[in-house]
Amino acid sequence: MKLISVNIEVNRHHDTVLPFLKKEKPDVICIQELLEDDFNRYKKELNIYGVWKPVNYVHYPLLDSANGQRHGVAIFAKNIIDSGEVHYYGKGILESYGDYLADPESKRKNTCLIWADVKNGDGKIFKFINTHLPVTPQGEVTPYQVEAVDGLLKALKSFPEFVLCGDTNAPRGRVSFDRIAKEYKDNIPLEYKTSIDQKLHRAKGLMYMVDALFSTPSYKVSKVKLSDGVSDHMAVVADIEKISPS
Repeated sequence: MKLISVNIEVNRHHDTVLPFLKKEKPDVICIQELLEDDFNRYKKELNIYGVWKPVNYVHYPLLDSANGQRHGVAIFAKNIIDSGEVHYYGKGILESYGDYLADPESKRKNTCLIWADVKNGDGKIFKFINTHLPVTPQGEVTPYQVEAVDGLLKALKSFPEFVLCGDTNAPRGRVSFDRIAKEYKDNIPLEYKTSIDQKLHRAKGLMYMVDALFSTPSYKVSKVKLSDGVSDHMAVVADIEKISPS
């Protein structure tokens, strides 16, 4: 199955993200920072099924059109046979924009993963997981980032085999990212030094490999590449093969 995972920076890049996805025709799409109101738009334009769960409320000064909408993580595929979510860190997903305004720090301290079982044309069932870990200044390792990673790793233990996508907000080579890589195979080729798009990201010159593609032994991940010109993060593109019935 062909997989694409990308952080779309809420509503800033629809004009490049949607044409890219239509051109590439992936079997499975994992998106981070998808606004609640755009979820149905993506399903309709891509003619695909999907699942979406909020991380929390968006608050970007440059994105007034977001209007306090929740942003979250989504998985799209033609044949989703089961799905769910695990809230693994924070105080719980905020229920109102007023709650966000009362405690803006909590917006960075709530996150979840979503999972979907997807059947391919041969009848094999693939499990995909998508998440978005909390951001820290300059990708620094902070106590709450480590706590979030620990929560993620604990949650992942309940899934025997899977492919994990997402924006870790934790650069490869630092403690938080490497804690995940110690448990699961990191499939992003080492030749890639950053997954931040050098032209589209609002902060220039960031050399952080933060977008992840991990897998367990039942999956073979190949033809992995990062594509720029799509969003402020580069899109992760890969072929996924199920090599074990587990």
